[in-house]
Amino acid sequence: MRPIVIPTRCRGNKVCEGLAPEVFQVDDHGMAWVVDEDPPEELYGRVRDAVYRCPAKALMVDDG
Repeated sequence: MRPIVIPTRCRGNKVCEGLAPEVFQVDDHGMAWVVDEDPPEELYGRVRDAVYRCPAKALMVDDG
């Protein structure tokens, strides 16, 4: 699983950071970033929850 932030959609609401802070962080400019591009399997559920709950639909995962 590879988490992805779509920067043109991100509004910096920090939902992702609240649900999976080990994977997502929001910087001082209000932009979310992926800080762990290869999260451990035990975080998959929280990452998917962040993708589902992002109000801007700015997150996705590549299960490639």
